[in-house]
Formats: sequence, C-alpha cells, structure tokens
Amino acid sequence: MDNSPKSTRRELLGMGIPVLAGAAACSNTGLSAAENSNGPDVPDQKPDKPWSEQRKVIERKWLDLLGDFPVDIPDLRVEMKEVEQRDGITRYHVSFQAEEDDRVTAWLLVPDVAREKPTPAIICLHSTTWGSGKDQVIGLSGKRPVDPPPDPQAGRHYGLTLAQHGFVTLSIDALTDGERIEPKRRVMDTRGFYLKHPEWSIVGKMIWDCMRSVDFLQTLDFVTPDQIGVTGLSMGGHYALFAAAFEPRITAAVPNGGVLDWYRHASAWSRVPRDNNWKPWEEGVDAPTNSEKLEKRFGFKTNSGPYIYIKKFRPYIEDQSLPLPVDFDDLMAMVAPRPLLVTSTEQEFYRHKFFQKTPKVLDVYMNWRDTDGLPSVLKARQERSGYSETLEYYETQHNIRESKIEQQFGEFGAGDCFSWFSFPGGHGLPGVARRVSFAWFDRWLGRTLY
Repeated sequence: MDNSPKSTRRELLGMGIPVLAGAAACSNTGLSAAENSNGPDVPDQKPDKPWSEQRKVIERKWLDLLGDFPVDIPDLRVEMKEVEQRDGITRYHVSFQAEEDDRVTAWLLVPDVAREKPTPAIICLHSTTWGSGKDQVIGLSGKRPVDPPPDPQAGRHYGLTLAQHGFVTLSIDALTDGERIEPKRRVMDTRGFYLKHPEWSIVGKMIWDCMRSVDFLQTLDFVTPDQIGVTGLSMGGHYALFAAAFEPRITAAVPNGGVLDWYRHASAWSRVPRDNNWKPWEEGVDAPTNSEKLEKRFGFKTNSGPYIYIKKFRPYIEDQSLPLPVDFDDLMAMVAPRPLLVTSTEQEFYRHKFFQKTPKVLDVYMNWRDTDGLPSVLKARQERSGYSETLEYYETQHNIRESKIEQQFGEFGAGDCFSWFSFPGGHGLPGVARRVSFAWFDRWLGRTLY
C-alpha cells in the first residue's frame, strides 16, 4: 500500500517513522496499559492520541528490545543461477548482500505466468529446521537435509504451493540454518551473531533480511513491485509478523502458527548460554550436545543452539514483576492498515492468548481513516483486481455513482484487512489453512478475481 511502487528501504528510512504510521483515532480500547491491567506498561500513550503518534512510541519500544537496523545499506550484488524448469515453474538459486559481510541465500520460484505480465511475489520464511532451511519450504527435504520431504498434507512446502498457485516466491534461509550455517558451526547457534552485534537481535536480523528480500524482489521485471507478501510457519510465522510490522513495502501478510505470546515462565525468548559461554560451538573442538526432550520429539540428536531470539529481553524473564514494554497486540497493530491474516490451530490460539489481544488490533483497523501522507486503504482497494467490476455493478444495478462508492470506501476503514482463521489438528499448515491463505493473498495482492 506504499504510494510509490519502487520506494527503497533507504528512502523510507529517510522519510522517518510517520510515513509508516496509520491514522486511526483509537476511540475505545486504544493501546494503553491503563485500559488493560494485563497489558504492557506504556505510560506515554493515551487512548485519545491518534494512532500515528501511538505507533511511533510502540515502534521505538520494540526497537529498544530488538536493536536498531543498520545504517549502512550495501549494494545487493545479486547472484542468480537457473537450476531447473519443471511443471511450469523455473527455480533459481539466489543470493544477495544483507550486510557488507553477510549474504542471504534463497530459492526463487518463477511461474511461467509471470513471464506474461508482472506478478505479485511472496517471501516465504521456513519453520525451525536442522540444516534444511529453505529446502523444506519448496519440498526438497524434511527438517534435516538427509530427511525426505514431509507428507504434502502437512503443507510445509508453501514456497512451492504458492508458486503453483501463480505467485513468484522467494524462500530464504534464516541465519544459522540452511546455507547460512558457518563452517564448523552448528545449526541455530546464534552466539557468533551476538558477538558481532551485541546490541542487535536475531529477530531484528531476520526483519532486516526480509527488508533486503524486498529490495531484491523490486529489481525483478517480472515482479509487481508494490504487491509483495510475506508468510511462514511456526518460527517463520512469527518472523513473518515481525517483518510485516517493520517493513512498510510488504503489502499483505499471513503468519501461520507463529508464537504470539512472551511465555515469560520459560527462557526461550532470551536464553543464556550454559556457563555464560558466548563462544560458538566448533566442530572438532567442542563435543556434541543433545536435548533428550528434543530427541524424543523429533527422533534424532539435534546438537543445536542456543537460539537466542532477543538478548535484551532477559531482564523480563529474570524479574517477572517487571511490566512488559510492548506485547504482540502492539506488533499486530503496527501492520495496519495493510492486510494481516493470522492462522493457527485452535489450541495455539488458546495458548497464545490470541483473542485477548484482538480488541486492540481491531480498534486500530476498524477506526482507520486515510490521511494525506500516510498509507491509503482506499487507494489500495482501487488498485486491486475487481475494483472496476465493483463500480460497474453498483452503477448499473443500484445507480450508485463512482464518487459515492469512493466516499463510502473512504469511510469504510480497514476493518476487513485484519482477520484470523483457526483449524483443528496439530502444528502445521493443512489444506484448509492453505486455501484460506491463497484466498487472502489473491484478494490483497490483486492476483485474481475469480
């Protein structure tokens, strides 16, 4: 919904935070801790403040946890090699510069239809794997490179199924997985990252890699540059939410099965290495380790981690009386007014306290009003496939002129841009959830009407 289709991250950073913000007047629930005794303590916010001002406070508090993004943005220096053509899809191996000394590795799947006219693209983020990374997302392997692909019914190959549906997809490796495991290191050991970036976070790094992925996709002449989505499952699901919240060029998001709660009774969000040892594990020097819990769950010795999501969150685990500065309802609201569909199992929605969080998010979306210089829901509706059919139908069938439709849609807000879908069964992406995801992206990336 960015007004300039090829805005770069550098340009957006130069504009300042207000250009990323919305304009809702949060008239009822707002986003203030005073309105919810279980919510985060955000004393600077008031329910009657416009959302554009609230959002600046919330983003700053998130960045205080995650760390600020790099100031220096290197050239992409893209390397792109065709691997195969199969069933109407061309697969490329791609890499591009994220930082001056770090490259993102990815699979780019391009349907033949994208050669006929520019096509929306979707960034696909993988779940927790043990070395497979992006390969699992396009159905090349299971959790480990030696494992066969999982049953297609599990839906973990969404980078492939979305391409089969007609989207260009970019499935990237997360740092410390796939091709981005450093030599002699082990999967999901983030200590080397924190030695290099003590003030940043692996979550912030993943957001940055998604920002660079948008930069890359916008260079491709077969991609519609202002129609880029993001999705993921499990770990990829909550990273998809973070990416959509902080990258304004992401047009629509579908996080699947992502964690939406801090779980402060456990240390997962901010683990401390054993014996406070911040030196990464090294093959041939350190003995392999194993978690009996993970071995029982997955059937193999993992020798992985520690995966430390947000180092600066540790004080909130050690002293649980500290009020949380921000929560995941704030993060979801930061996506507004861009379309956000959250999918998960029924049990996960219960465990993540999802429905307790939705009132705040809905308040922002439902009270949205377009304002000059801010993202426009009306403009997005007008640019999406089907708008001309809307005008024709209501003028011929109900004698409602275009100017009236435009006025009505301007008053409509963004209430239909936020939604959720639950399903029974285990942690995954079954067919029913995949079909809902397809429909959401079709609607909001403007790929098709019928």
